[in-house]
Amino acid sequence: MKELVEKKSHFTHAWRSCHTGAEQACHPYLPLHFLKLCDGPHRPALKKYPSTQFGNQQRSFNRGWLDLYSWLEYSVIKNASFCFACRHFLSGGHGFHSESTFTVSGYRNWRKATTAFKTHHISAAHKFAMESWAEFRLREKDGSRLGNLLDKGHSKIVQENHEYMRAVVETLRYTACQGIAQRAHREDDGSGNRGNFVELLSVIGQFDKTVAKKLEENPGNAKYTHHDIQNEILGVMADMVRRQISTEIKEAEQFAILVDECKDVSKKEQISVVVHYLSKETVPEKFLHFTPAEGLDAESLLKSIEHTLAQYDIDKNLCIGQCYDGAAVMSGCNNGVPQALYVHCHAHRLNLVLVDVVSNVPEAGDFFETVQLLYNFFSNSVAHNLFVKKQNELEPTAQPMELKKLSDTRWACQYTGLCAIRKTLPSIVATLQDIMGQPNPRRKTEARAIHGLINEHFVLLLTLFEDLFRSTKFMSDQLQSPSLELSSASELAQSVIDALSAKRGEESWSEILARARDLCDKAGIQSRPHERRQAQPPQRLQDFVVEAQTERTPVTSSDDLRKLCFYPVIDRLLTEMKRWFSAKTGGVLTGVSALSPKHKLFLDRKSLWPMAQYYGVTEVNLTAEVHQVRRLLETKQKQGQTVNGTVEFLSLMTPYRDAFTDLYKLICISLTLPVTSASCEWSFSCLKRIINYLRNSSGDSRNSDLTVLAINSRRTKALDIQKIIDAFATNHNNRRIVLL
Repeated sequence: MKELVEKKSHFTHAWRSCHTGAEQACHPYLPLHFLKLCDGPHRPALKKYPSTQFGNQQRSFNRGWLDLYSWLEYSVIKNASFCFACRHFLSGGHGFHSESTFTVSGYRNWRKATTAFKTHHISAAHKFAMESWAEFRLREKDGSRLGNLLDKGHSKIVQENHEYMRAVVETLRYTACQGIAQRAHREDDGSGNRGNFVELLSVIGQFDKTVAKKLEENPGNAKYTHHDIQNEILGVMADMVRRQISTEIKEAEQFAILVDECKDVSKKEQISVVVHYLSKETVPEKFLHFTPAEGLDAESLLKSIEHTLAQYDIDKNLCIGQCYDGAAVMSGCNNGVPQALYVHCHAHRLNLVLVDVVSNVPEAGDFFETVQLLYNFFSNSVAHNLFVKKQNELEPTAQPMELKKLSDTRWACQYTGLCAIRKTLPSIVATLQDIMGQPNPRRKTEARAIHGLINEHFVLLLTLFEDLFRSTKFMSDQLQSPSLELSSASELAQSVIDALSAKRGEESWSEILARARDLCDKAGIQSRPHERRQAQPPQRLQDFVVEAQTERTPVTSSDDLRKLCFYPVIDRLLTEMKRWFSAKTGGVLTGVSALSPKHKLFLDRKSLWPMAQYYGVTEVNLTAEVHQVRRLLETKQKQGQTVNGTVEFLSLMTPYRDAFTDLYKLICISLTLPVTSASCEWSFSCLKRIINYLRNSSGDSRNSDLTVLAINSRRTKALDIQKIIDAFATNHNNRRIVLL
């Protein structure tokens, strides 16, 4: 019995010392609850371990040592090896003293490692630790705890506590997935609203006697409703989700990273890190972490990104692509990993195209200023109510519409705003006319000024830009899809260029002019004759011969709009689209297109070579594999099997991946390379729901964890609740509620 009690004490010590300073020194880049005893030694299988200079030779950790010694584990950050058994199951109270080299500092003398490992393996202290570890695994396998075997009462308490903790975890998981606040300003019994977490837990207690008993009888520090406990449980669940993502990235053996930054409601710059990788012939984009920006220079941002990847055991050397919004600071981060191709976000490219058009064509800039004036005026409650009333009168069967605010960062979405103005133009004109007859002088003056701007030229420009922006809106919607391939994005841009080129002609102008006149008739807008003012040179230039234009040419007819707006806008759009989306912008991107079955350059060796060279594929291997794959596709085509996309091409090549190693690798890379950083913007939208002006003092870790759980809600709901409780029990130092 004495021996049994002694071993119980040892196991308690081992279990509670699972996260001692020695272990944190060993794995400073992993969350604490990643390292449970039941997980065993940490044994990363790297393609290449860091080397150290020993005399005239470079030596490194040998992966074969992991096969020889089951107790051996390796830390990437410290570049050192440790003994898992001695770290957790050896204490000085049993007459043995652990070797600090294998438990705290780590062994890294690779020149003498073989001898040192053998000596440690046969030592008496190590053998005792291995025996204790073996006994621990046997009890883990039986699903029992030593304390439960000694005390049935302890087992009952643990069971009740687990039942109570299930309610606590489920409540937190529900509120996190729904994106609602857990806490209130005051959570005491005298408060009318104690917050969603406490109130929901109380509702569960009405149907569960154990939960009700714990909430009523347990002292305040043993109810586990404090925000620190909430943070711990949320961290456990969030890191379990991140661990799943990390595992999938290791299986894919490559990934791309998407990064963007945004200021939250507390005026703090947050860096959103999203990973893009290939998993089971799908390409998911998963939000990983929010990191507060310590600095806004490229070096600081790069360090933050590298720290985030290392924190969740993601090897940055597996990164083959990176996508940013094109800002000078962000694009300066693309030197962190040499083989990670920098891709300027396609959605931001499109936005730059449209911004350039509007800012460089004066008539376009004036038109959109008028559109913004319309939105500002009808945002007033009096004008808005009258506007809705007019819509119900003129279109009784239609749902009233709202005017849309123009966005400075998403110009492709201006189409919806223009479409709303076109559909409600008769109601807009009727509302302005009614307000012009009201006694309020300020509102009447504003309505008269805006009514004067809504003429046949405004309607013509409205019809023109709605028609042109329709194509860019379709492209923008497609670019938001996480599953969009880089080759498809290039083809999509080319289709928009072709569509704009087809619109540049008198026939298209005549169609736009006809639609604009019909809209004027429907809205009751009369044509107003304009007299062209004779342009005169400035007084200071009267004694000079003036050959250049000295003032802006006034627009007085539809023919002026055709010359000064229609053709300049289309020409500018075409020029910028070709500049930003040209297939000649990069050899690697041309190679991506050559792996798309529908592309005219499909499996063209010359087009593939720059990409193959960039990712370390030899020309001899590429030539041989391309030739054989073409023959394979011809055979499959004769059998009635066709390939229409890169994903289908990958599916066809999967059974032959060992035969066509290099080409299969290039196909995987082409699917993994990112297109846009839109997923980062989605994470910011989620963050704005979680952090608002009423709750902006939560910690950065809590906000990041809540965002991970909300965005990855399916993974969160599928987590094993027992594993969540076990991980929490292992990490938590306060034992007011016994869970082990």
